Amino acid sequence: MNKFKAKKNPSLVLHTRDYLFQELHAWRELIKGEWPWMLMLVAGVTLLLAFTRPLPPSTVYLAVGQPGSIFQVMGEKFVPYFEKQGIKLNLVTTAGSENSLEDLASVNNPVSAALMVGGLAFRDSQPRLASLGSIEYVPLWLFYRGEKFEGKTAVAHLSDRLVAVGPQGSGTFTLLHRILALSNIDIDGRPNFLRMSNAEAADQLIAGKIDAVFLLDGIDSANVQKLLQRSDLGIFNFEYAPAVVKKLPYLESVVIPKGALDLTNLRPAEDVHMLATSATLLIEKTMHPAIQHIFLISAEKISREVDQFFARPGAFPAYIDHSMPLSSVAQRYYDQGPPPFKDDLPLWLVSYLDRIWILAVGFFAIIYPMFKLFPSYRHTRAVMMISDAYEEILEIDRRAAQTDSIAELQSLINQLEEMNNDSRDISISSDEISRLYSMKSILKMVHDQIVTRKGKLEELKPIGSSSE
Repeated sequence: MNKFKAKKNPSLVLHTRDYLFQELHAWRELIKGEWPWMLMLVAGVTLLLAFTRPLPPSTVYLAVGQPGSIFQVMGEKFVPYFEKQGIKLNLVTTAGSENSLEDLASVNNPVSAALMVGGLAFRDSQPRLASLGSIEYVPLWLFYRGEKFEGKTAVAHLSDRLVAVGPQGSGTFTLLHRILALSNIDIDGRPNFLRMSNAEAADQLIAGKIDAVFLLDGIDSANVQKLLQRSDLGIFNFEYAPAVVKKLPYLESVVIPKGALDLTNLRPAEDVHMLATSATLLIEKTMHPAIQHIFLISAEKISREVDQFFARPGAFPAYIDHSMPLSSVAQRYYDQGPPPFKDDLPLWLVSYLDRIWILAVGFFAIIYPMFKLFPSYRHTRAVMMISDAYEEILEIDRRAAQTDSIAELQSLINQLEEMNNDSRDISISSDEISRLYSMKSILKMVHDQIVTRKGKLEELKPIGSSSE
């Protein structure tokens, strides 16, 4: 008859409690014994996080040029996409694209991105900046009063008329200066060429106070739309636009097709050729990659939502203006598309995973064995302690077999007894209890063998002789 009877049923709660207690104790011993390595691991993770910057800034400043410009219109479209990611996008108006570039290039200015006309910044002069590509074509408009302008250049018709050419430092003024310089025309020496903002110039042209206005602006801007509504204003046809593009490769030649503005009244009455640059998004090279991804993804969505008058659907964003180098984040975006899970996870996390996955694979290959070790360190520590004990017992057994010294044998006996006493105080994995007691059995066996051998040597020792 089986006389064994369990005193109580096994308790899952108690077993779990004991398991956690043993695991925590093992981790405490790990930290106590291996703290230099643990400290190095913590320092390494801290440096990794500091270097890779997982969290983006909470506020971003974007320079958008003159109020009412296409750049401000586009900037306002970015705002809700940033808000969705919990980031505030502040739009900073300036006197024009050159001023936006100055703000962006300044180390002490909070502006870290700028929407501006392409071709104003060059990689040699702006090593701190990079491009995220272009978002839309920005044509150079010449609205005028009076009879139709024809011929090589409009300047011949405007030599004695009041013409607004944009404020000093604006994209309009800078680009017009370069275009006219190709024909050896310097607008700086013409007092009738007036420096004023796009909004002021549009109002004065409508009011009849000036005769013409040059605007480098998108078709959706408030200033251009205001002028397009006026049937008493003409739009100059830059028939020589393709020739200028050959000289200034960052420009494009675009066309307003006949009747495209008003098909009922057939406006314009003929195709209108225009010069255009692109609305380019420049950033600091150090801009957080997550912010760059928000700009790129939102730019692509905005491009799909907006009717691109001068481009095919889906043509933007694109790397058109090669005056500035493309950022590495944008390069990967254009080559491989947006990162996966961009609609399912916070974009900062998606961007972070997109950046570090190669590093993470290498890191995982090194850390995985340690990772496998740590969660079961309670078990691993017990195995190591018992294995070390077996090796020490084996060494004691060898030393005992090689000596006839009673004093040395007594020293070995003392070591074994100390090991046995220490084994009662250690915290060991419950999974390794059987191995512990197997080790203790071997320890006792070796202990008894040495005690027996010592006793025999003592019997053979002459009376009064030394124990050596």
